[in-house]
Amino acid sequence: MSMGRYAASTDPEAGRDGDGAVLLRSPSGATARVSLHGGQVVSWKNDRGDELLFTSSK
Repeated sequence: MSMGRYAASTDPEAGRDGDGAVLLRSPSGATARVSLHGGQVVSWKNDRGDELLFTSSK
């Protein structure tokens, strides 16, 4: 599915804990994974694949 200049594609997927998620891909290769439960952004990577969100291990 095309989302114009902001997202080149959207891919529904099973989340890590069984909840659904959507993976957004920009034309430049950056991605964002958004949980369908609560709409939380759980991952945001730049076009080099570097994770840009900090998550604590605690």
